[in-house]
Amino acid sequence: MPESLASRLAAGRDPANPPTSLGPGEAPAGLQAAYGEQHRLVRLLGARDGRPVGYKIGATSLLAQRFLGVAAPFAGQVLAGRLHRSPARLSAAAFRFRLVEPEYAFTLARPLPARALAYTPAEVAAAVATLHPAFEIVSSAYGEQGWQRVGGRALIADNGAHGALVLGEGRSDWQRFDLARERVELRIDGRLVGTGDGRAARGHPLLALAWLATELARQGRGLQAGEVVTTGVVTPFKLLAAGQRAEAQFGAFGSCRVEFTE
Repeated sequence: MPESLASRLAAGRDPANPPTSLGPGEAPAGLQAAYGEQHRLVRLLGARDGRPVGYKIGATSLLAQRFLGVAAPFAGQVLAGRLHRSPARLSAAAFRFRLVEPEYAFTLARPLPARALAYTPAEVAAAVATLHPAFEIVSSAYGEQGWQRVGGRALIADNGAHGALVLGEGRSDWQRFDLARERVELRIDGRLVGTGDGRAARGHPLLALAWLATELARQGRGLQAGEVVTTGVVTPFKLLAAGQRAEAQFGAFGSCRVEFTE
């Protein structure tokens, strides 16, 4: 019997193995099939990385969509063993590659259940407990050279190319600030390499969160109290080598830091 795509992706996520490659017609045929493969992959990864504790949203910025050749956002699942607190020191060898993305992340105070109507930004804002400066670490079974060419459905199957999430300190008074205008600065080894703001995340991080809640509802699922959602990159993203460190400054929200050890 041919090995399932989820099994091949689980193997490809181990840097000790060759990256996963897709032949003609091997990518999932549609969104439902792609998310089905993602759920199977998450179950396989759960033996090592634990249960799902939230979501990442990918391709919320035009920059990311152009880079990946996709036209819409997609979601992946955050696993307990891949959720870290800033400042984080992570083994570079645990990732096939390490692309760091400064992002705004929300922790939910109450659920956003499945329903027929789309969620509004005001509704999802009312469900938020805290906002965090964050780094998503992007990594993929397809490898550094392959992941940006496989297309959206193949990326969804690979858990949205999610590698890990690093959370900074949360604030409950986040609604006092304009996330769309708060300046974010990314530094690698102390050198400023990029700036941005919350407008990159689908116009505003709350719009990204509303998209996810609506998309999950379309699938008959919902968001749960206590889950964390990271809403997409707000500066240019950067590839880090072993031994490098990144820090993102989020203005009034403080900073998030990660270092990759050799």
